[in-house]
This record gives sequence, structure tokens and C-alpha cells, in this order.
Amino acid sequence: MITLTESVLVNAPKDEVFEKLINPQEQLKWNTLYIEVSIEPKGEIKNGTVMTGKFKGSGKATVHFENVIPNQEFTHYSKLMMFNLIYLGEFHHNYKVEDVSGKTKFTQTVFLEPKGIGKLLQSTLVNSFKKRMPESFEEFKKYIE
Repeated sequence: MITLTESVLVNAPKDEVFEKLINPQEQLKWNTLYIEVSIEPKGEIKNGTVMTGKFKGSGKATVHFENVIPNQEFTHYSKLMMFNLIYLGEFHHNYKVEDVSGKTKFTQTVFLEPKGIGKLLQSTLVNSFKKRMPESFEEFKKYIE
């Protein structure tokens, strides 16, 4: 399993940061990879909530929410697919927020487990995540501040 971690400090309250991260409708506003999303069941996002949508670069995807601890952290779990047809492995994106001297530290950890063809494409997948993580932090920071 491959683990990548990045953090950013933002000038916003922890509960606001958490809401903007966990809510897919908020992500549509700041995350340029999000094209269209919906959640089931409707209402509060908790363990077992499922997000489906279209995402730039990966097409359609189904994401399961795990480890939801309100105003602290949550995890997106998904199967990594190419062209929505070829299984490349699994990944977990863990999002964590914490107070740091009146600001909020947002940490994202990606756990990537390439399988099958994904093992052959491992370096490309890792490089893609390494490139995208700082970009998404910048998009988020610009949006929330």
C-alpha cells in the first residue's frame, strides 16, 4: 500500500472547514475535479453514505463515506477505475481537521492499493496524486479564505 500525506493551514474555523470538505455540494464549488455529485441517503453525511458523480479525469465514480467523526475527520473509499471499465485498485482519502492557534490544519492522507493493471501503472497513479494534492489544497484555501 502506498501512503501520501499533505497538510495546509487555513484561516477559517474548524467546523466551517469540515463542512466545506465533507459536503459534496460544497466540493462542487471549489474542487475543479468535481463535475456532478449526489448522495444517498439524503441528509447528514455519516458512515455508509454513498456519493456518486462525475469527476474530471476519472469519469463516473462511487465513493463511500467511512470513519465519519463530525468536525474532526472522514474518509472517502472508492475503487479506482480507468474509463469506468478497468479496475486499477482501491483508495482511501482521509480528511482530518484540527485547531492550530485559531486557524485550521487540514490534512489529507491518500492510501492507494494498486491491483492488477494498476500495479503496472503504479508510478503514473502516484505521480497523479502527488500533483493533484497541492492543487486541491490551493483551490480549497482560495475558496475558504
